[in-house]
Amino acid sequence: MVRLAGFEPTTLCLEGRCSIQLSYRRDLADIKHPGQTVQAGDFSGSIRHYYFPQLNKLPDLQARFRNTSLMQITRTPYGLRLSQHGVVISELRTTAGPTHSVFDVLAALLGLLRPAGRIGVLGFAGGGMVAPLQALGMKNPFATVDLDRESYELFRQHCPDWVNRVAWQQADAAAWLQQQKAAFDLLLDDLSVPQNDDVVKPDLCWNTLPGLMRSRLQPDGIAVFNLVSPPTEGWKAGLAWVTSGFETARVIHLDDFENRLVIAGRNLPSPRELGKGLRALLRRLNSRQAGRIRVRSA
Repeated sequence: MVRLAGFEPTTLCLEGRCSIQLSYRRDLADIKHPGQTVQAGDFSGSIRHYYFPQLNKLPDLQARFRNTSLMQITRTPYGLRLSQHGVVISELRTTAGPTHSVFDVLAALLGLLRPAGRIGVLGFAGGGMVAPLQALGMKNPFATVDLDRESYELFRQHCPDWVNRVAWQQADAAAWLQQQKAAFDLLLDDLSVPQNDDVVKPDLCWNTLPGLMRSRLQPDGIAVFNLVSPPTEGWKAGLAWVTSGFETARVIHLDDFENRLVIAGRNLPSPRELGKGLRALLRRLNSRQAGRIRVRSA
């Protein structure tokens, strides 16, 4: 999840031409005119599939259905952008390279820390981290879990060559993690949920999940948290809750985004070493985030 610094979510109208295939009926809602509004009638499920025969003809798409949150799929020069309420959920690049967003920094973190063993990602969405990982030459397989099958299906459709490196499962993240028998060398929390016309971290990410992640790590394993929308008590309290129980922690601040990335575990690089290594990898990736990050101790 990516939130632009100082950005206020807005609700936009549906634009362009597209076809939406609904899960509980076979008819297609064909949007023929820019700005046309489509009523979902008595439809109460979720959008299940998006029918895009040719990626280069993909329109901007945004629709709201009863009992669902707003999801916008926007064409970019390199693939798709998935967003809700003005918050980018995933940058789905179809070729290896930078997204110029938080996903580049997360990929650079994995490239710098180089976990030798098992990697777990809680929250996959459209796999925004995969393209920059590919560009950095880090092709380690990883296990991942998400309740959102639709975004994963978009990843499968548009990035078929990378699907084999992702062991994806549809499940609740905490329940999935509790069931894992083998320990992880690195766990990444990238969970988010729509709430009150916004996208936020689930409450468990501030309280129970950090301890659960720590219990499923190797003794020298590392936890990474992509945090946004702090609790009502503020960032200081939220960061203290997340990092309690870990020996050391570092916080990455991003100039362009409200996100704060937390790295927690044993024997972490110093803030200076971590910042230097990340900037080097981001420059190698040709990401604009190379000069837009600051690393501090938690």
